[in-house]
Order: sequence, then C-alpha cells, then structure tokens
Amino acid sequence: MSVSDTPADTPADTAANAAAPADAENRVHVERDGPVAVATLDAPAYRNSMGAPGIRDGLAAAIAAFEADPDQRAFVLTGAGGVFSAGGNLRALREIRDEDAMRARIRGADGLVGTMLKSPKLYLAAVEGPAFGAALGLVSGADYAIASEGAKFCAAQVKVGASPDGGLFWTLPLRIGRAAARRTLLTGEDIGAARAHALGLVDEVVPDGTALEATVKAAHRLARGAPRAQATVKRFFADDLAGRDAVLEWERETAIANFLTADFQEGASAFLEKRRPVFRGE
Repeated sequence: MSVSDTPADTPADTAANAAAPADAENRVHVERDGPVAVATLDAPAYRNSMGAPGIRDGLAAAIAAFEADPDQRAFVLTGAGGVFSAGGNLRALREIRDEDAMRARIRGADGLVGTMLKSPKLYLAAVEGPAFGAALGLVSGADYAIASEGAKFCAAQVKVGASPDGGLFWTLPLRIGRAAARRTLLTGEDIGAARAHALGLVDEVVPDGTALEATVKAAHRLARGAPRAQATVKRFFADDLAGRDAVLEWERETAIANFLTADFQEGASAFLEKRRPVFRGE
C-alpha cells in the first residue's frame, strides 16, 4: 500500500491521486539504444504514481520485453516531467476493501522488484524529483541509481498508516543497512540527494535535469561488462544465504564456474594484451 506523498492533503498528493484521465494507455514509453532500454513513466496527472492507470501494467510489459530480448543488457527506469514517481494512488487504494483484490494489487508491484533482483540483467534508476513509497523500492532494488541534486526519497507509507511495500523490507536494508533502513521505514522522513548518496541509496548525484543522460551513459558502460560475472554478483545479493560457511561455499562454487567461462578467457587475454574485452556471456 504505497503512498504518493506526505502529508495526505498536500497539493502534490492531490495531483497524484486525481481522477483517472481518459487516455490511461501508453503511460510507459520505451526507447532502445543498442543494449540499453530506457523506460519512462509518464502519467503527469498522477505525478507518475505507480498506482496510475497504465503505469504498473506498462512497466511490467516493458520489463518482460526487456527480459525476453537477448540483445538487451541494461534497463533504465526514469520518470517524465522532473518526477520519478510519487508512489501509490491513495484514492484507488482507499477504495479497495476486498482482501483478494488488495493482494493482487500489492503482488503486482512487488513482482516487478522481484524480477529486477533475480534477473541476470542490469537495472538502473535515473531519479529526478520525488521517489516515494513503492517507487523507493524500485530505486533501492536497482543495481545502479543516479539522482539529481533536487531528488527526494521517502518511505511515506507509515505516514498514512500503511506498512512498507514494493520490496522495501528486502531492498532498502541491502542498500543502506538495517539500522538506517529501520529508521527510514519507521519515520517516513524525507531524504535529499546528498544524504541518499552518503547512505548508499544512490550511487551518484548529478545536476538537476541530467540524471537520465548520466544514467544512460552508466548503463552503456555496465552493459560492456561480463554478463555471467555481473549475474553472479547480482545473484549473491538476491539469494538468502545464511551464515559465513554458506556464503564462503557459495563464493567458491561460483568462482570455479566463472573462471572456466569463455568470458574469463577473453577478459584475461584482453587485460594481458592491453585491449578492451568483448564479453558474450559464455
């Protein structure tokens, strides 16, 4: 039950929870640039709320298409109009009184983050403006996140009596540590870009209006990396490994497998030959 802003009677919240416009389709625009796909949330009347008509389904379709395309390596998520996403749609959530209907809605949002975490491919977030509620889950679940100086982050659910969703109980502690995550989830405090960077919530801070450009550049840089090696790193953080011995054993087995790949042969050869490697995920 993500929320779009705090407090509930702010003008921003009013916009995010407005009545549905007639043109609810095509709210997620996807552009492809070589191995990089850029998906833009575009529901200005809702401040790109995850609960806006067409946003969740459009994003799910964009991610499914990206996952199915072997030529696509990195997925960049951003929002139009200087807003990443104001979170959920309080008006719509308030009207759901059926448990099964609420379960279906929440699982849809959580499923997106689950796909991002478990995928061997790369997910990046380009954040301008607010990333609140479930949208914060998308940012903290990304493999790399870049924020503009004016970006703001907030796990705002607690302020309207809801509990965090959007994968936040898993992704936020991974990003910023358990103590900072607990404080963030309990208080619903606003976090500016500089503090988000200091906490590790985002990886870079850039001037306003340049987050997308910087993130696309980072996506192309990461997309040149070794797919299997990157997937190994992602798998470690997504898996629920218990205890030191389990982690060390997992590390040994994955290292053995990856040292025997064609990508390692190429990477080692390129380093010794002083050239850029060409990885093929083999």
